Formats: sequence, structure tokens, C-alpha cells
Amino acid sequence: MVDGIYDSFSSKIKDWIIPIKGHIRNIIPVIICWYLWASRNDSKHNNIRMDAMNIISKVKNKVSQLFNANLIKPNSFKSHYNAASVFGLDLSNRKIQSREKLIYWKRPVIGCFKLNTDGSFNSDTAGCGGIIRDYNGKIVVAFAGPSSGSNAITAEIDSLKFGVDLCLSLGYMNIWVEVDALLLLHYISGNSNFNPTNFYKIREIKLALSGMNFSISHIMREGNAVADALAKMGCNLDCFYHFNEVSIPRNIRGLINLDRMGLPYMRNC
Repeated sequence: MVDGIYDSFSSKIKDWIIPIKGHIRNIIPVIICWYLWASRNDSKHNNIRMDAMNIISKVKNKVSQLFNANLIKPNSFKSHYNAASVFGLDLSNRKIQSREKLIYWKRPVIGCFKLNTDGSFNSDTAGCGGIIRDYNGKIVVAFAGPSSGSNAITAEIDSLKFGVDLCLSLGYMNIWVEVDALLLLHYISGNSNFNPTNFYKIREIKLALSGMNFSISHIMREGNAVADALAKMGCNLDCFYHFNEVSIPRNIRGLINLDRMGLPYMRNC
């Protein structure tokens, strides 16, 4: 590095970061890199042009959300209080916005594996997606593939069935199942009305689970982001694919890493 000119992006980041946990100077580069990466993926995979002002706006909104959720605190701006005004934050009038709820993906306990599944339907095709993770939040195996269903709930059922069967084939008998469809949860728990279209599939899922040590619970859609992304991918596939930590698409790997770090998703209430 010569005369304030940085020879690499990493050297610039190192000069920006300071040894104070939770400081705004440490938070901002992470958020910027995340939205740059997300925008790059949208550009490459969804043909959405990268827009600098849109990225800046997203960074500002995220900082504001984290501040309103009390995850960024006034002392995060220590010695840089003027930076708060850039984000439109008033440190003297601290208010927590009750309309925003934090959603976390949680790790299973040691000796247990967590299965998250989701289904997607886009009016033309349906897809399945899911992921099995260990107590460290690391991917064991993920999957994505098509569903023959003509609605979202059938895709959800197909995805759960594939995920449970996959756990059985791998010998994982202690599992925590998590889905974002309350109706599916009620079907498996036996607390919902009869579904004739998917009766046999539901029965097969229940039969498979009966031989396992399992629990099943509901998670908000935001916290099920990894399975959701895989299910959307499944809409465009003609067969099922398995992924590991190396082969899984980079944008989904990024979501897995965010879950492992314990970073929350925001939900507007």
C-alpha cells in the first residue's frame, strides 16, 4: 500500500476494520459485501442489472432495521457518531420498532440432525427443496428437484417425503423437522382435516417418521430461506439433485453461512 492507495480489496477492508466488537465500522463492510454479492448473483442468474444506488439503499435500510431491532446500539457508533446521521438514525431518541420481528434459524442439539424442507409453485411448475444440517449448522446434504403437484401444498408434501426418506437412507434416526407451511405441520401431527389428494403420501411420511426419534415444528418463511431457495431451483429441474458443501450454488451457501453465524432475518409484522 503506497500513499493511501490500496493494492487489494482485502487490504482496504483490513484498514477499515477496528478491534471493537459490534462497532459500525466492522458491521458496514459485511453488509456491503453481502449486498454486492447478492446483486452479482441476481445479475448472473436472474438477468437483473446491478445498480449501485439500489445497493446503497439496501445497505442503509439494513443498518436502520438492525438499529431499530436493537442489534446495532448507540455505542456501536463510538467515536463515529456523525455516521449515524448518514443512515438517518437519531441516537438521542432511541426507539425499537415493534413492527419488525427477528426470525432465527436454530441449530439442532448434538446427536441430532435438522431437516428443513419447502415447496414452490409458480403457476406452471412445482419444485421441492430441502437441507439436512448437523449440530454445527454445517450442511450434510441438500436436495432440489421437481414436484408433480399442481399446487404449493402438494409440493410441500413431496419435499418433506423426499427429505424424510433421505434421512432414513443415510441412517439419521434423530431428526428435527422444520417446515414453514402450518397446514403441512397439522397434517403430520394429525390435527387437520382429511386431504384425499395427498392421503397416501401423508400416510407414508407418518409411517417413516414413526420409526424415528423425531420432532416437527413450524418456522416462519424468512427463517426457512435455504429450503425456499432450493425449492425454487427445483421448479426448473427435471430430476432430483443432491448437493454438498462444495457443489451447492454459491448464493445458497451464503444463506447457510448466515444461518450458522446466527444472523436473524427481518419479518414485518
